Amino acid sequence: MGNAASIHPRELIIRFRRHLFQNRTLLSLVWICAFLAACLDFANLYLLQRLTDAALAQQNQIFWSFVRWALVAMTVNVVLSYSMRIAAASYKAFTIRDLRNKLISRIHKLPISFVETIHSGDFVSRLNNDIDRLAVIPQRISELVQQPTVFILGFIYLFAVSWKLLLLTSILIPVSAILHDKVVRPMQQHSKKTLEHLARANAFTQDAIHGLPIVKSFNLQRILSAKFERIARDVRDEGLAIDRRGALELAVFLMLRFIPQLTTPLYGGYLAFVGEITPGELIASVSVIAMLFIPVETALAWVRQFREVTPALDRIFEILDHPVEDPSPQPFDVRKSSPVLSLQSIFFQYDEGKPVLEDFNFNLQKGQIVALVGSSGCGKSTVIKLLCGFQRPQSGQVLIFGNDISASNLQDSRRQLALVAQETFLFPTTIFENIAIGKKDATREEVIRAAKAANAHDFILTQPQGYETNIGEWGHKLSGGERQRISIARAILKDAPILLLDEPTSALDSQSETAVMDALEYLMQDRSVIVIGHRLSTVKDVDEIIVLNEGRIEERGTHEQLMAYPSFYKRLYLNQTVEAVNE
Repeated sequence: MGNAASIHPRELIIRFRRHLFQNRTLLSLVWICAFLAACLDFANLYLLQRLTDAALAQQNQIFWSFVRWALVAMTVNVVLSYSMRIAAASYKAFTIRDLRNKLISRIHKLPISFVETIHSGDFVSRLNNDIDRLAVIPQRISELVQQPTVFILGFIYLFAVSWKLLLLTSILIPVSAILHDKVVRPMQQHSKKTLEHLARANAFTQDAIHGLPIVKSFNLQRILSAKFERIARDVRDEGLAIDRRGALELAVFLMLRFIPQLTTPLYGGYLAFVGEITPGELIASVSVIAMLFIPVETALAWVRQFREVTPALDRIFEILDHPVEDPSPQPFDVRKSSPVLSLQSIFFQYDEGKPVLEDFNFNLQKGQIVALVGSSGCGKSTVIKLLCGFQRPQSGQVLIFGNDISASNLQDSRRQLALVAQETFLFPTTIFENIAIGKKDATREEVIRAAKAANAHDFILTQPQGYETNIGEWGHKLSGGERQRISIARAILKDAPILLLDEPTSALDSQSETAVMDALEYLMQDRSVIVIGHRLSTVKDVDEIIVLNEGRIEERGTHEQLMAYPSFYKRLYLNQTVEAVNE
């Protein structure tokens, strides 16, 4: 994944800068404190110089005057450092929070067709590992003001003391920049590979935990452990490569800093001896050497940091840049004269050259119950995905109350639908909250009423905390039939005019199926319904049965009509009946 080839790293950094400027008040406070701290550093140097010269000249009154000023400067420095630390921590926290919120909000708006191409563990890695890697930028944001100010003031100060000392000190700065770039350039590639390996590790761990029953039943622990060890080894190797480069970078820094730190005191001592500078200026100048090199080292460290975070930025902007599923919606208008649902001349394929639906036309009228049946892979569930806007047809229109969902407000379109799927998803929270999701600001009475209508109230009361029972991840504390009845209660509470049933009982035993079917009969009252039927015996009483075969409508009619002649439906029905008898 990623689009590093199409987006230059410089452009990524420029775009990230916009996120850094969103919390302007905190950023301004950080930079004001940073500027004052830099100025205070040179005030302290000046005080050190004057204290030294006054002490050597035995100017007691001047000496103690500067001592008092030094105490004042020290106090201000403590308060300023504390304020900058708090402001910087707050700025970092708010900036990273806002970026995470923006990323998760964007994920919720992405088309499911795109989301399905990326492992959920990869999304988690981007929200955690990638954004954590970016956190170093707002964490060090004060340096963008403090270090340039230190360098400029140090340059001016040393020039004022002696241009000869300045030349000796700064001559190695260009050499530092050139060597540094050669050392840190490979870090970008190592950082990219590290993030990719971490995403693989997250995805692998997530799959292993969700599939733990299969792992144990097939004794796959040793195989999966060996596979994870290989992934962990890849993460380790890339991390070590980055650390080795960092150690080499530090060695370059120290070498280039130590040379002027050794030569400047010697040459400065000579200048003091011949009277070109005072002893206090010599002591201050030795301190200034670090103040000249630290900003340079910081600037080069920023270059390295940018190389390390560029792959993370690339992976995050891949999500932020992807088109949302509802970019410019038109207002949704319920047109009562139009069919409730209409699919017109639909052509859809997941893979090039393998059409799933071809020239598919279908209308659902108000109050009508229609079943879609057919062999596996004929396109039944794809119809549901198109109606919900999870997928978009390559050609044709999907209309809800006369509104083309590709142009209308998709959220308003989905408000007209209630989906009960074969694979029930419940959130890892309480039963009450899972049902209440169906309606904003639902009252307890409304939730209980929906649960009773879904034949769920009685079993809910047998749970340890009743409606406040936490059902765990994927609702694993409930049986399949119980989970399905919770989802039906959620759909009842939503009270949408259109109901989509995607094989809601195919995975249930006969006893659970009976309880769920009773709940579904209540749910279907006074609604327009599309049922995807796996067990044909459950759809005999619908208003119309549409039989799909290889993406096309093979035949349509009532159960009696389709059984009256040698139809494709009749063959399917009789085959299932024979299988049921044999069981």
